[in-house]
Amino acid sequence: MKLTKPLSFGLFFAFLIPTVARAQAFGEYGRSLGGVTQRHGSAAPNPFGGQQNGQAKGGSSGIDNVGGRSLPLRLVVASKEASLYPRQDDESEKIDRLSQGETLIPMVQTAGGNEWYMVKTQKGLIGWVKSSDVRPDANKTQ
Repeated sequence: MKLTKPLSFGLFFAFLIPTVARAQAFGEYGRSLGGVTQRHGSAAPNPFGGQQNGQAKGGSSGIDNVGGRSLPLRLVVASKEASLYPRQDDESEKIDRLSQGETLIPMVQTAGGNEWYMVKTQKGLIGWVKSSDVRPDANKTQ
């Protein structure tokens, strides 16, 4: 009888503490990403010593200025048979067939051996197209 009370108390805390620790970990992770808002002015200063709100010293945003290739403003379907895919896999089912000369709005460009563009079509569909099937429209870049 004397052992039952401490054992049940220990089991209760054994299940409670990991839950609280995980909840705190999610909160801290979200706060470090800027997703959790601070309340009542309790915001800690930036731990990296830089300026907050994503602004670099030159006034440009830190994420936009990565020094890579710029994304074209528009893409034109250059291939006679191009398809729009739900993911970066030409073996997957096709969302839509794209006709030659159709204008697409690029949203994301992948890097690596097989380059893909996430695009929005004139119909409003969003999907992936192989970079070999499209070309930039009149060299206009952002």
